[in-house]
Amino acid sequence: MPRAILRDRWAAKITGKMTPANDKTFIDWRVEGLGNRHYEHLVKIAEGLPEDLLDDHGIKAAASQDYLRLFGWKEIAHLANVLEREEHVHAIGVGLLDNKNGIAAVTSRRLLFLEKSIGSESLTSFSINGIQAVDVKKASMSLRSSGETLTISHLGTTAIISKLAHGQGDSLLRAIRGAQESQAASAQPAAQGPVDTVGQLERLAELFDRGVLTQEEFQQQKRAILQKS
Repeated sequence: MPRAILRDRWAAKITGKMTPANDKTFIDWRVEGLGNRHYEHLVKIAEGLPEDLLDDHGIKAAASQDYLRLFGWKEIAHLANVLEREEHVHAIGVGLLDNKNGIAAVTSRRLLFLEKSIGSESLTSFSINGIQAVDVKKASMSLRSSGETLTISHLGTTAIISKLAHGQGDSLLRAIRGAQESQAASAQPAAQGPVDTVGQLERLAELFDRGVLTQEEFQQQKRAILQKS
Protein backbone atom coordinates (compact mmCIF):
# COMPACT_ATOMS: atom_id res chain seq x y z
CA MET A 1 0.00 0.00 0.00
CA PRO A 2 1.51 3.37 -1.00
CA ARG A 3 1.55 6.38 1.28
CA ALA A 4 -1.50 8.69 1.13
CA ILE A 5 -0.42 12.13 2.33
CA LEU A 6 -3.88 13.69 2.15
CA ARG A 7 -5.29 10.91 4.31
CA ASP A 8 -2.36 11.01 6.74
CA ARG A 9 -1.63 7.36 6.04
CA TRP A 10 1.82 5.82 5.86
CA ALA A 11 2.88 3.19 3.36
CA ALA A 12 2.64 -0.39 4.55
CA LYS A 13 3.40 -3.96 3.58
CA ILE A 14 0.40 -6.22 4.14
CA THR A 15 0.30 -10.02 4.18
CA GLY A 16 -2.61 -12.34 4.86
CA LYS A 17 -2.52 -15.94 6.08
CA MET A 18 -5.60 -17.88 4.95
CA THR A 19 -7.05 -20.78 6.94
CA PRO A 20 -10.05 -22.74 5.57
CA ALA A 21 -12.69 -23.70 8.16
CA ASN A 22 -15.80 -25.57 6.96
CA ASP A 23 -17.77 -23.11 4.82
CA LYS A 24 -15.57 -20.13 5.79
CA THR A 25 -12.03 -18.93 5.33
CA PHE A 26 -10.25 -16.98 8.08
CA ILE A 27 -7.57 -14.45 7.17
CA ASP A 28 -5.00 -13.25 9.70
CA TRP A 29 -3.68 -9.90 8.44
CA ARG A 30 -0.25 -8.56 9.28
CA VAL A 31 0.36 -4.86 8.59
CA GLU A 32 3.95 -3.65 8.66
CA GLY A 33 4.20 0.13 8.58
CA LEU A 34 4.26 3.33 10.58
CA GLY A 35 1.29 5.19 12.05
CA ASN A 36 -1.98 3.96 13.54
CA ARG A 37 -4.23 3.95 10.47
CA HIS A 38 -3.73 0.29 9.62
CA TYR A 39 -7.45 -0.42 9.51
CA GLU A 40 -7.78 1.96 6.56
CA HIS A 41 -5.52 -0.33 4.54
CA LEU A 42 -7.82 -3.26 5.28
CA VAL A 43 -10.87 -1.17 4.37
CA LYS A 44 -9.23 -0.50 1.02
CA ILE A 45 -8.77 -4.22 0.45
CA ALA A 46 -12.39 -4.91 1.45
CA GLU A 47 -13.66 -2.30 -1.03
CA GLY A 48 -12.12 -4.32 -3.85
CA LEU A 49 -13.95 -7.52 -2.91
CA PRO A 50 -17.45 -8.57 -4.05
CA GLU A 51 -20.26 -7.28 -1.86
CA ASP A 52 -21.31 -9.53 1.05
CA LEU A 53 -18.24 -11.73 0.63
CA LEU A 54 -16.93 -10.70 4.06
CA ASP A 55 -18.66 -11.63 7.31
CA ASP A 56 -19.95 -8.41 8.87
CA HIS A 57 -20.64 -10.13 12.24
CA GLY A 58 -24.33 -9.16 12.07
CA ILE A 59 -23.53 -5.43 12.17
CA LYS A 60 -25.66 -4.45 9.17
CA ALA A 61 -28.77 -6.14 10.58
CA ALA A 62 -28.25 -4.69 14.07
CA ALA A 63 -27.70 -1.17 12.67
CA SER A 64 -30.54 -1.13 10.18
CA GLN A 65 -32.42 1.63 12.01
CA ASP A 66 -32.44 4.98 10.23
CA TYR A 67 -31.29 6.97 13.28
CA LEU A 68 -28.03 5.00 13.43
CA ARG A 69 -27.05 6.27 10.01
CA LEU A 70 -26.74 9.75 11.49
CA PHE A 71 -23.59 8.60 13.26
CA GLY A 72 -22.05 7.39 9.99
CA TRP A 73 -22.11 3.94 8.48
CA LYS A 74 -18.33 3.96 8.06
CA GLU A 75 -17.83 4.32 11.82
CA ILE A 76 -20.40 1.62 12.59
CA ALA A 77 -18.91 -0.79 10.03
CA HIS A 78 -15.54 -0.26 11.73
CA LEU A 79 -16.85 -2.39 14.60
CA ALA A 80 -15.96 -5.45 12.53
CA ASN A 81 -12.27 -4.54 12.86
CA VAL A 82 -12.32 -4.82 16.66
CA LEU A 83 -14.36 -8.03 16.94
CA GLU A 84 -13.01 -11.52 17.42
CA ARG A 85 -13.64 -14.51 15.19
CA GLU A 86 -17.20 -15.87 15.36
CA GLU A 87 -18.28 -12.88 17.49
CA HIS A 88 -21.79 -11.79 16.51
CA VAL A 89 -23.41 -8.40 17.16
CA HIS A 90 -26.98 -8.49 18.53
CA ALA A 91 -27.69 -4.81 19.27
CA ILE A 92 -26.12 -1.41 18.60
CA GLY A 93 -26.64 2.04 20.08
CA VAL A 94 -24.97 5.43 19.90
CA GLY A 95 -24.34 7.40 23.08
CA LEU A 96 -21.89 8.81 25.62
CA LEU A 97 -19.53 6.96 27.96
CA ASP A 98 -17.34 9.15 30.20
CA ASN A 99 -18.45 12.14 28.08
CA LYS A 100 -17.07 10.51 24.93
CA ASN A 101 -19.33 9.93 21.96
CA GLY A 102 -19.21 6.45 20.49
CA ILE A 103 -20.92 3.20 19.54
CA ALA A 104 -22.23 0.72 22.11
CA ALA A 105 -22.65 -2.85 20.88
CA VAL A 106 -23.69 -6.10 22.53
CA THR A 107 -22.15 -9.25 21.09
CA SER A 108 -22.40 -12.88 22.03
CA ARG A 109 -19.42 -12.33 24.39
CA ARG A 110 -19.37 -8.74 25.64
CA LEU A 111 -20.75 -5.22 25.75
CA LEU A 112 -18.27 -2.91 24.09
CA PHE A 113 -18.05 0.84 23.59
CA LEU A 114 -16.01 2.11 20.66
CA GLU A 115 -15.09 5.78 20.86
CA LYS A 116 -13.75 6.95 17.52
CA SER A 117 -12.96 10.57 16.76
CA ILE A 118 -10.54 12.37 14.50
CA GLY A 119 -7.05 11.15 15.33
CA SER A 120 -8.04 8.96 18.28
CA GLU A 121 -9.82 5.74 19.12
CA SER A 122 -10.49 3.79 22.31
CA LEU A 123 -12.30 0.55 23.07
CA THR A 124 -13.93 -0.35 26.40
CA SER A 125 -15.20 -3.89 26.95
CA PHE A 126 -17.43 -5.50 29.59
CA SER A 127 -17.62 -9.31 29.54
CA ILE A 128 -21.16 -10.68 29.43
CA ASN A 129 -20.65 -13.07 32.35
CA GLY A 130 -19.03 -10.25 34.36
CA ILE A 131 -22.13 -8.01 34.13
CA GLN A 132 -23.93 -8.41 37.45
CA ALA A 133 -26.81 -5.96 36.90
CA VAL A 134 -28.18 -3.82 34.09
CA ASP A 135 -30.85 -1.13 34.07
CA VAL A 136 -32.38 1.34 31.61
CA LYS A 137 -33.70 4.74 32.58
CA LYS A 138 -35.96 6.47 30.11
CA ALA A 139 -36.38 10.21 29.90
CA SER A 140 -39.80 11.76 30.45
CA MET A 141 -41.76 12.87 27.40
CA SER A 142 -40.82 16.50 28.06
CA LEU A 143 -37.12 15.59 28.18
CA ARG A 144 -37.14 12.90 25.51
CA SER A 145 -34.32 14.59 23.63
CA SER A 146 -31.99 13.72 26.52
CA GLY A 147 -32.31 10.08 25.51
CA GLU A 148 -32.10 6.83 27.45
CA THR A 149 -29.44 5.84 29.99
CA LEU A 150 -28.02 2.33 30.33
CA THR A 151 -26.38 1.56 33.68
CA ILE A 152 -24.39 -1.63 34.17
CA SER A 153 -22.60 -3.11 37.17
CA HIS A 154 -19.55 -5.04 36.04
CA LEU A 155 -17.24 -6.84 38.46
CA GLY A 156 -17.83 -4.30 41.22
CA THR A 157 -17.67 -1.18 39.02
CA THR A 158 -20.44 0.90 37.48
CA ALA A 159 -20.55 2.25 33.92
CA ILE A 160 -23.18 4.59 32.50
CA ILE A 161 -23.93 4.99 28.79
CA SER A 162 -26.17 8.03 28.31
CA LYS A 163 -27.80 9.92 25.43
CA LEU A 164 -28.97 6.72 23.77
CA ALA A 165 -31.77 7.21 21.25
CA HIS A 166 -35.29 6.08 22.10
CA GLY A 167 -35.43 2.28 22.16
CA GLN A 168 -31.68 1.73 22.03
CA GLY A 169 -31.34 1.25 25.78
CA ASP A 170 -34.03 -1.43 25.81
CA SER A 171 -32.46 -3.12 22.79
CA LEU A 172 -29.03 -3.27 24.46
CA LEU A 173 -30.53 -4.52 27.74
CA ARG A 174 -32.44 -7.34 26.00
CA ALA A 175 -29.32 -8.34 24.08
CA ILE A 176 -27.24 -8.47 27.27
CA ARG A 177 -29.77 -10.66 29.06
CA GLY A 178 -30.15 -12.88 26.00
CA ALA A 179 -26.37 -13.36 25.77
CA GLN A 180 -26.21 -14.16 29.50
CA GLU A 181 -28.97 -16.76 29.16
CA SER A 182 -27.17 -18.36 26.21
CA GLN A 183 -23.90 -18.56 28.13
CA ALA A 184 -25.65 -20.00 31.18
CA ALA A 185 -27.36 -22.64 29.04
CA SER A 186 -24.11 -23.66 27.33
CA ALA A 187 -22.40 -23.93 30.73
CA GLN A 188 -24.94 -26.48 31.98
CA PRO A 189 -23.51 -30.03 32.07
CA ALA A 190 -24.95 -32.37 29.51
CA ALA A 191 -27.69 -34.59 30.82
CA GLN A 192 -26.38 -38.03 31.69
CA GLY A 193 -27.94 -41.07 30.11
CA PRO A 194 -29.80 -43.71 32.15
CA VAL A 195 -27.63 -45.76 34.50
CA ASP A 196 -27.21 -49.39 33.41
CA THR A 197 -27.75 -50.86 36.89
CA VAL A 198 -28.21 -54.44 35.68
CA GLY A 199 -25.07 -54.31 33.59
CA GLN A 200 -23.02 -52.90 36.47
CA LEU A 201 -24.28 -55.60 38.85
CA GLU A 202 -23.45 -58.32 36.31
CA ARG A 203 -19.89 -57.01 35.88
CA LEU A 204 -19.54 -56.75 39.67
CA ALA A 205 -20.74 -60.37 40.10
CA GLU A 206 -18.24 -61.49 37.47
CA LEU A 207 -15.39 -59.87 39.41
CA PHE A 208 -16.59 -61.58 42.60
CA ASP A 209 -16.78 -64.98 40.89
CA ARG A 210 -13.23 -64.55 39.59
CA GLY A 211 -12.01 -63.80 43.10
CA VAL A 212 -11.05 -60.20 42.30
CA LEU A 213 -13.40 -58.91 45.02
CA THR A 214 -13.94 -60.20 48.51
CA GLN A 215 -17.44 -60.82 49.87
CA GLU A 216 -17.29 -57.55 51.83
CA GLU A 217 -16.03 -55.52 48.82
CA PHE A 218 -18.74 -57.07 46.64
CA GLN A 219 -21.50 -56.10 49.08
CA GLN A 220 -20.16 -52.54 49.51
CA GLN A 221 -19.99 -51.86 45.79
CA LYS A 222 -23.36 -53.53 45.22
CA ARG A 223 -24.99 -51.19 47.77
CA ALA A 224 -23.32 -48.16 46.10
CA ILE A 225 -24.67 -49.14 42.67
CA LEU A 226 -28.20 -49.66 43.98
CA GLN A 227 -28.15 -46.31 45.78
CA LYS A 228 -27.25 -44.47 42.55
CA SER A 229 -29.93 -46.21 40.48
